[in-house]
Amino acid sequence: MKELATITPKEIIYNLVHLKQLIFEVTDACNLRCKYCGYADLYEGYDERENLKFPFLHAKLIIDYLYAYWKKAFYQGIRRPVLISFYGGEPLLNMPFVQQVIAYIESLPESGILFRYGMTTNAMLLDRHMDFLVAKDFQLLISLDGDDQGQSYRVDLAGKNSFQRVYSNIQFLRERHPVYFDTNVNFNSVLHNRNNVEMIYGFIKRHLGKEPMLSPLNSSGVRKEKREEFEKTYRSLSDSIGQSSNCEILEKEMFIRGPHAALLMDYIRKYSGNVYRNYSQLLLDSDNLWYHPTGTCLPFSKKMFVTVKGKILQCEKIHHEYALGYVDDNGVTMDLEQAAMQYNGYVKKYQGQCQNCSVRCHCGQCVFLLDDTGKENAKCNAYSTKRNLEEWRSVALDYLEKYPDFYRRILQEVTIRG
Repeated sequence: MKELATITPKEIIYNLVHLKQLIFEVTDACNLRCKYCGYADLYEGYDERENLKFPFLHAKLIIDYLYAYWKKAFYQGIRRPVLISFYGGEPLLNMPFVQQVIAYIESLPESGILFRYGMTTNAMLLDRHMDFLVAKDFQLLISLDGDDQGQSYRVDLAGKNSFQRVYSNIQFLRERHPVYFDTNVNFNSVLHNRNNVEMIYGFIKRHLGKEPMLSPLNSSGVRKEKREEFEKTYRSLSDSIGQSSNCEILEKEMFIRGPHAALLMDYIRKYSGNVYRNYSQLLLDSDNLWYHPTGTCLPFSKKMFVTVKGKILQCEKIHHEYALGYVDDNGVTMDLEQAAMQYNGYVKKYQGQCQNCSVRCHCGQCVFLLDDTGKENAKCNAYSTKRNLEEWRSVALDYLEKYPDFYRRILQEVTIRG
């Protein structure tokens, strides 16, 4: 039986030194009122929206805090990429902050970091700020739920569908900066009961030449009194594809963006025996390696998210109550010993379930996305028996047998990371 590991402040320091992404919640204000928004009435677990803007001083203090760690890994001639992301609310509502942050980063002494910039936007103000975004080579993720009908949950402050303005701004960007549009712009579409995969995918590919990322509604943190409304709005990605006029053709076009290809890649990565995340897995007896319970990312192993109120979290997707530190006018406060204890405490609640779970070594379940993590008798939604695992394997292998071309395409076109 593999031993369960806990994290220490030393591991958190290592993650800070090698941080891959820093995300600022630029503002909690927004110029849309999307019905399904994670900060709207359907959900709980976030700080109250107060139309705040992120103070530049706090961003500077965060950057200085991290810069001190980044210098420790500085080697002359080697540059490591770090993505600085701007999130909201709607980040274009606080564009002066974005410009100040980038100007400050560009003024820093050499640290071996190659800074890149990214933004998720609703594109309502894109016409005003696109030239700056292009000049700084932003990776731009635009929220668009398809055509006018698909976009109908994304309304402005007056309740008007945002489609015409958003689509017009997107076309303006495409005409004004065609090369940038081709290389730097992607789309994210939320699936709900007013659109479907076939409509979304067909519209965006046909009119914008892009293959959108498709996301179902977030099922974590739904208010109990809103559960029925959520269920009426929610649509499954697999079900929506299955209901399309020609699901096989659609899924072949979507390829890795489709649910079955994702299932197959998951199977190949975790259970084929041909993919290893590190040399320890390759060279040592994997049955005796230590592993961290659950699939929860270690603090800052991938990203750091700082809210407009100064809370420091390990991800923008989790409840704000799980903050590991904060920043205010006096500086950054983060007790790494306490952060490690807090993380270990939440994860430890699932230790007994992990030890008996058949997918414990390849778990993808983040405990901070489980609704009862704060409770003593917390239950993991991803718990799997051996029978569950065998059924899952059978589904994957049956699909490979039915569509062998998918396996060939995965081998030839996809890089599978452990």
